[in-house]
Order: sequence, then structure tokens, then C-alpha cells
Amino acid sequence: MKYLITTLLLVILYSVLLPDVILSANDNQLITEIKVFDNDSTFRYSYLYDNLGNKVLETKFYQQDSIWIRKSLNEWIYSGNKCICQRERIWRDNNWSFSYSIDYEYNNEQLVSEIHSIFNNGVASLIKKTAYQYDKTDLTSKKEYSWLTTGWILSIETDFTYLQNGKTDSLTTINFQSGNGMTQFLSTFIYNLDGTLKSQLFQEKSGNDWVNSELINWYYILNSTSTLIRSIQIKKWMSDTSSFENTQRTDYVYNDSIELVTETYQRWSTMFWKNDIRYDYQYDKNNKLTKKTLSKPIYNDWRGLISINYSNPTNNNLNDIESKFEFWGGNTGELTTSYIPFLFNSEQKIQKGRRMQISYKVDPDTTLFTNVLNNSNQSIPVYPNPSDGIFYINTQKHTINSWIVSDIKGQILKIQNQSFQSGVIDLTDFPKGIYILRVTTPNEHLIQKLIKE
Repeated sequence: MKYLITTLLLVILYSVLLPDVILSANDNQLITEIKVFDNDSTFRYSYLYDNLGNKVLETKFYQQDSIWIRKSLNEWIYSGNKCICQRERIWRDNNWSFSYSIDYEYNNEQLVSEIHSIFNNGVASLIKKTAYQYDKTDLTSKKEYSWLTTGWILSIETDFTYLQNGKTDSLTTINFQSGNGMTQFLSTFIYNLDGTLKSQLFQEKSGNDWVNSELINWYYILNSTSTLIRSIQIKKWMSDTSSFENTQRTDYVYNDSIELVTETYQRWSTMFWKNDIRYDYQYDKNNKLTKKTLSKPIYNDWRGLISINYSNPTNNNLNDIESKFEFWGGNTGELTTSYIPFLFNSEQKIQKGRRMQISYKVDPDTTLFTNVLNNSNQSIPVYPNPSDGIFYINTQKHTINSWIVSDIKGQILKIQNQSFQSGVIDLTDFPKGIYILRVTTPNEHLIQKLIKE
């Protein structure tokens, strides 16, 4: 049966239109590590957070001969709860080199711009910008620019209008092309009396007229406790008949606990709906998702090809997620690569791999700004401390000009002059032991003892 899976290994077992499904996640827990096993490669992602629970550092490693090799590092810089900068670095020539950055600007707590830059030999070059405009709290305009030699060139503009109840009325998008050409699109929303979305009409500008393109209709199951999506149907405008014709359809079925149990995708074929793929969901007694199975219609019946299997341990310290063949996909129970949906803290994400192992924080001192080993007035909080190599300084409290690491005899081992604000202290290559960190800020000199385990 393996030939059936050839074109399905990259099928995403996930849907952006999916009603809420409880994935394998731990309440009020922060993920500290994710191990991803994909064919012959193994990756490890480690995470640190500030004392507000904001993610400040992601370090990616890959395994080579049982040794973890640094690959990339993402750092988020905050002002309060607002991220003002995100920077990516890659490990190259035994050093962290900046590769990409996004700078965010706010006005009255609202995001007004984000500017993307790429680095080459340490020099940043602008590549794109997004600007936002508001009417009080409503987003009214989103403009995307590309940097072209000497200035910003507008590439996409989207304008939003709203109904009196605050719901989105329409979106108008203009794509600007070279030579001053442009294409324009209009998306209009219609709502039911209870406020649920009824339909979305897509149109394209042709001359001075708007021409129909596509129509999406939503249908619901109404009960006393919730409004659940029963079906979503997509229709395409046929200019020769001046009418909409069915193209795609997704149906949802729920159990008595209003958990999604079946999600079926169909496509229109001549005069009938033809089954395409189906997802089936299984849950444990705590309503946590334990299995999601992809099936295809084979021999006039649904046959399982791939399943994503979630473990939900009672100790809330470790979750395993595995992608496996079902009978009609390959060797039953054998791990296979697919795209795995999971919850990263409270955010839904997708990861390519065969298996994932997710760890959560147990001791808050291991991930948050709380651990201070030197309690003098001149000390600087560093965490985690002890660490196996990566330490972090609270960038909201301290603007760091430079830092020096020495051994307990005072011999200087590493000097870092900061060209950008960063809290990363990387002692991965140092042997286990005790080190002294001296930090210079615009106003003072601070010190901390570091323990490398």
C-alpha cells in the first residue's frame, strides 16, 4: 500500500478553518524544550521567557554524533509586553552572526510599523516594511512596501471598512506591479442576525467594474451553549453562465461534548460531491486530543493513511507526539514524516517531523528572570543559572554596552561589545565551572557569578 502515500507525505494534518480542537498542551505551562525527530535528523529547540511570560530566546541545535551543535538563535526584545525587535542569528565560523531582524514601532499601544532587514557580513540592509493605520481601535489600512535602491516602493495596500457593530464589512486590496500596473480585489462580508459570518464574496476589478470571483458560505449548528461550524462551502464564479458553481466543501461533526470528531473535505465533480480526504479525532477522558487520523476514500470506503498520536501524561512534564502510518499508508505503526499540529503554549503551530518530544518548565527559576546568585547592589540578574551554556540578561532592565567573562582567578576569557541590544551570554564552549560576568551599562558596572554545568 506504500504507493498510496507517495504524494501524501507532506499533507498537512491541520486546517486553518478548523474549529477549536484541544491539542496536547499543559495548562499554565511554558514550553522549555522541543525535540524534533525527522528521518535521520534530530533537532532541539530551547526556550527562555521573561518574568511576564514573554518568549525572549529560542536556540536551535542539531545532533551530530551524539553532540548538540548550535544552528540558529532567535531573540525577542520587549518594552513592557510589546515586542520592539526580533533578531535571528545563525552559528557560523564559531560565532553568532546576525542574519535577519524585524523592528516594531507602536503609537498609543498600537502597532504602526514593522521593518524587516537582512544582514550581510554584519551590515543590515532594508528589505520590506508594513505600515498600519487605525480609526481609534479599528485597523483601517495596511500597506506593504519593498525597499528598492533608494526608497520604499508600495507593493500591496489593503483597506478595511467596518459595520456599526464593529464587524468587518469589506477588504479592498491593491497589488502594485512594475510599470505602475495594478490589480484590485474586493472582499465583502455578510453576517447572520446572531452575528455569525454567513458569507464572504471575492471580486476582482475589471476596468471600472467589480467582477465576481469566489464565494464562501458558512453554515452552523446552533445550540444553547455554542455556535459550531457545520459546513463551509466554496463556489467559483462562472462567467459563461453568470452564476456560482460549487468547487469545495468541508463538513464538521461533533460529539455530545461539542468536540470535533470528523472533518470531511469534498470537491464538486459534475453534479455530485466527491469525497477527497477526512480527518478523525479521538480524545481522552479529560477531552485532550489523543489521535488525529488522515483517511482517503479507497475501494468505496474511508481508509486510514497517517495518524498523529498525542500523549497526555498526568505529571504535565513531557508530551510525545508521533506521526505514524495507518494500514493503508504503509507499514502500520511505522513512524513517517508529516506536518504535526501542536500548541506552543497557547498558540497553534505546525512542525514537520516524525516525532516530537515537548518539555515544560518545572522550576520557574530555570526559565524566568528570578534567579540571582549574587545579591549585592551591584549584581545583575542572569538566568538560567546554573546553565549548560546559554545565559540571559533582562534587556528591559538593563541596556548593555559590553560584557566580560573571566575565570575565578580573574583571567579574561571572553569579551563582547554590543552593537545591538541583546541579553545572550553564550558559554557553550567553556568547560564546566564557575565564571565571573562583568557587565557595563550606560550608567554603571554590574557583576554576577555564572555556573556552567
